[in-house]
Amino acid sequence: MALDVKHLHLASRDHSVSRRFYEAYFGFRFDSLFPRGDQPEATILRSAGGFQIYLEGANSDRLPGWFHFGLLVESDAACRELHDRMRQDQVPIARPLVSEPFTNYFCTDPDGHLVQVYFDPHAI
Repeated sequence: MALDVKHLHLASRDHSVSRRFYEAYFGFRFDSLFPRGDQPEATILRSAGGFQIYLEGANSDRLPGWFHFGLLVESDAACRELHDRMRQDQVPIARPLVSEPFTNYFCTDPDGHLVQVYFDPHAI
């Protein structure tokens, strides 16, 4: 059985701010709102490839310091260009751009989630 991870739930203090971040830098688009009964509804964002991010309500639970998720870009140049754009826009860069063992860097989203942006030719 071949498995493919297709969604991720993230706590978000302000869905509109988080939505703009993932749209501006990673090409996600608004998909829909997901009702949660007596809890705040989730905002669903979808990538062109079908991956979904569910923006949930704010949460004060702490994740381990190593926790992150990675977004694979299409080339080394795309990784470097996005890094430069994020720096210019003053997006917090948590770990600098490196080229070994593959081109990558880490930034934080508006809620402080650690996001690895990378190009690994072996992952394509």
